[in-house]
Amino acid sequence: MIGLFTYTLKNKHYTLELPCLTFGTANFERHDNDEAYFALLDKYVELGGTCIDTARNYCSWIEGGADASELVIGRWLASRGCRDKVIIATKGGHPARGEDGALIPRLDAASLRADLERSLECLGTDYIDIYFLHRDSDNIPVSEIMPVLNEFVESGRVHFVGASNWTSTRIEAANKYAEQHGMEPFTVSQINYSLAHSSTDTFNDPTLVCMNMWEYNWYRKHDIPVMAFSPQAKGFFARFAKGDATVPLDGQFTSTANLARLARVKKLSEDTGVPPAVVPLGYLNSQQFFVSSVFAATKVWQMEEDMAAQDLRYDAKTAAFLENIL
Repeated sequence: MIGLFTYTLKNKHYTLELPCLTFGTANFERHDNDEAYFALLDKYVELGGTCIDTARNYCSWIEGGADASELVIGRWLASRGCRDKVIIATKGGHPARGEDGALIPRLDAASLRADLERSLECLGTDYIDIYFLHRDSDNIPVSEIMPVLNEFVESGRVHFVGASNWTSTRIEAANKYAEQHGMEPFTVSQINYSLAHSSTDTFNDPTLVCMNMWEYNWYRKHDIPVMAFSPQAKGFFARFAKGDATVPLDGQFTSTANLARLARVKKLSEDTGVPPAVVPLGYLNSQQFFVSSVFAATKVWQMEEDMAAQDLRYDAKTAAFLENIL
C-alpha cells in the first residue's frame, strides 16, 4: 500500500500520485549486478514504493558506468512487467565538460531531444512520467527551452516536466513564459534539501541548488512539490549517530549547526525508537509544502528501514526541536 503522504500532479493530459519516498538510483553503476539491484527495486515496490529516480548521465563518471542506471531499470521493468505500476523520473540536459574543464550547456533542442531518445531506449519504454532538466544555464533564455519541453509532453513521450537544480527565480520565469504561450510548465522541482545545512560550497559544485530561506519561502508560497536529493545528507546523521570513525571530521556536513542538529536527531531517535537515518525523512515529510525524498539504499535492510518513513510525520514542535530552534 502506498504511504499516507502523496501529491497529485495534473495537467490536461495526465494525472499521477507522487509519493513522499522516491528511490534514487545514482549508485546503480555496474552492468553485471542486476541481482542485487533488482532485489532493491523489488523490495521498494513490495513496501509500497511507486517512484524511481534516475538520470541520463548517472554513473558516466565511472569507467564503464555510462548508461548503467537507466539500463538496469529498463531490464527490471521488462523482467517484472510493471511499467504501468511505477513512476519513472529521469533527467537530461546535463552540461558537458570541455577539455579546459569548463562546463558546456546542453539545453539546446538537439541535445535535449537526443537525451530523451536515449533515455527512452535505455529504459525500454515509450514515455517518461517526469522528465527533468538536470541543470540550468542562466544565459539560455527560457523562451528557447520551454517550447522543446512542451513538444515532449504534446507528443506523449513525457507526461510531466520538472526542473532539477534550477532556482525558484528561473522556474518562475519559465512558468510565466509557458503560461503566456499555452505551454506545459514545470510542475515539480528537484534540489538539495535535508535537515542538514548545505550550500554549493558544501558540495564544491556551483551548478547545484540547495534549499535556503529564499527558496523555502517561495516553495511555501507556490504549489510546486519538491523532490529532495541527498535527504539523509549522504548518511551523515546515521553514520555519526553510530560513531562511525570513517566519517572525516572535515566532511561536507560537519558544521557546528549540523552537529547540533545531529545531537537532536540522536535524542529523538533514542526517545522514539526511530532510527537516526529515518528521522530526517520524517522531518522532510513535515514541511509546509510537499516533499518527496529521493533516498538511496544499497542493502535490502536499508530499504526496509527507510521505507518505514513513508507514514512518518512530525508536529511543528518536534520539527523545531530537530532544527535546534527549541
